[in-house]
Amino acid sequence: MDWLQIASLAASVATVVAAVAVLVTALIYFGQLRAMTKGRQLESLLVIMRYADDLELRRARYFMFEHREQLAPLFAAPCSRDSRKAIDERIRVLSSGELTIYNIDLSLNALNNICFLIRYDYAPPDAVNAFMKNSLLHAWQNFELYIRHRRTRKDDIAEPSRYAEHLEWVVMTNCKPAPPASTRQPATV
Repeated sequence: MDWLQIASLAASVATVVAAVAVLVTALIYFGQLRAMTKGRQLESLLVIMRYADDLELRRARYFMFEHREQLAPLFAAPCSRDSRKAIDERIRVLSSGELTIYNIDLSLNALNNICFLIRYDYAPPDAVNAFMKNSLLHAWQNFELYIRHRRTRKDDIAEPSRYAEHLEWVVMTNCKPAPPASTRQPATV
């Protein structure tokens, strides 16, 4: 074996070793990426659980559930400072001063943040059914009039309001209510 063949063999071995090193590096990177994605999803689930269990936000959601009919006429007017003030005053009266429009907005923003995490795959879509399906369905039913009211707000930037759009998207795509019992097919054995 002359020195040219030895150099050629060494170059071939070096190429194979480099290719294996690149492959191992890619596999390690893929594993780290998968672990980071899983870690991000678990962290997002903790955020969702924290939002879902927040007593103040829950109180605001229940308030809207209980007083939806009394507040509905106020949501018919386009959003303005005067209509917002009227809604706030009515909320204060109905809640004996415990809640304000600010609490309602915080609750909606928390739900919208949860839905953002789900919509953009920061949290697994299964989190909707596991933790939030009924909460999101009820929240949408109870807050829809207020959300539509807020979307009529005039902006200086001439863009239509996108208030609570992530909440609406998740409810419309992931939280389909079950059909009424009278329309369900009987289970076959």
